[in-house]
Amino acid sequence: MSMTNSPAAPGKTSANIVHEAVDERQYVRTRINARVRLASGGQTVIETTLQDISLGGIGLLHEGPLTIGALYDASIQLRLNQVDLSIDGKVKIVSQRGNEVGAQFVELDAQKRDILRYIITAYMSGEIADINGLFNVMQRENYIKERKHKYASPRSAGARLKAMTGTLLYSAAGLAALAFVGYKGYMLFFRIPALQAQVATNAQIISMPDNGYVKFLLPAGTTEVKAGQPLASISTQLATSFTSPADMKAVADLSPGDLQTLLGRATIETVINSPCDCQVYFPSQPLDGYGYKEAPLMHLLPKDQGLFVRANVPFDKLADVSRIRSVDMQVFGLDEHFSGKVVDARVDEVNRNLSLTIAPDSPLPATAYQKAVSVDLFLGLPFTGQN
Repeated sequence: MSMTNSPAAPGKTSANIVHEAVDERQYVRTRINARVRLASGGQTVIETTLQDISLGGIGLLHEGPLTIGALYDASIQLRLNQVDLSIDGKVKIVSQRGNEVGAQFVELDAQKRDILRYIITAYMSGEIADINGLFNVMQRENYIKERKHKYASPRSAGARLKAMTGTLLYSAAGLAALAFVGYKGYMLFFRIPALQAQVATNAQIISMPDNGYVKFLLPAGTTEVKAGQPLASISTQLATSFTSPADMKAVADLSPGDLQTLLGRATIETVINSPCDCQVYFPSQPLDGYGYKEAPLMHLLPKDQGLFVRANVPFDKLADVSRIRSVDMQVFGLDEHFSGKVVDARVDEVNRNLSLTIAPDSPLPATAYQKAVSVDLFLGLPFTGQN
């Protein structure tokens, strides 16, 4: 709301003129083609034209002067689709500037207020319109189109290039996001990662037969051995037990030297020879010293048999083994990826899951033995078996 001071006539003080913005009005006003009849004291005073109307009051077009603050019985006559509608109420004259008169509703019941609200809403939404309303709408639309056309300016080559670049970037980002979601969905539904996997072969494991001392007989750096070649020398004490009276009688007949040997006071030395032409793998650094029973000393890998991979997967994936179409394997420490195929499936009693034997399509190096492997099993479409 803004306020200005107008020049005062000679001998009179200046009056403040208040200009009320449309956005500051309490009620929405709209123009409706209607007639208004004002009456006071049961007699018709004047019949005039309605300028605009709201839930708070009406605007009239009247040439003659009206008394500010006077109360009138107003009857608003509307013509709606060949139907005459009359809304009666009491109004109070609150302003007059020239032929424009402002009147405020004083008594308007809830039912008439609802009817008036519906009529105003219908006029503003376009559900009800007279010929003047149609012309006003057409003029306003033409004016808006002309204004848009007037201020519209063609884009420069740089602006067009910028817009095209932005569109391409957003399109590429959308396609990348879609591809990422598709890839994640494929990896979720068509891939089985192994719980654990290791490179293995049908090796012969040489272990300590009993507690004792071990001395390796192979030269340092040896990777292959021949059949019958000495591998290690084991020194252990003789373990003896007596279980019957006959054993006790035999002990009594022994000489003192034999009895000393029998009771474990002497050591027995044993040499272990290679049973085959094999490659040698040491699970730990070969050191001469004391060893415990069943401790592994070395693994002998047959030369005529290649390495394979043992991979463990959940047991509930057994039904999907027949759908496996490809296998991707990467050995720890090697950059190369290996493919292969599943040749056997067995139950792992220790880990309580499914153990798969995977034969690689290309030979694995001997240095990969006993190393961990990352294994991904990719499935084909459902309801299909292996060829």
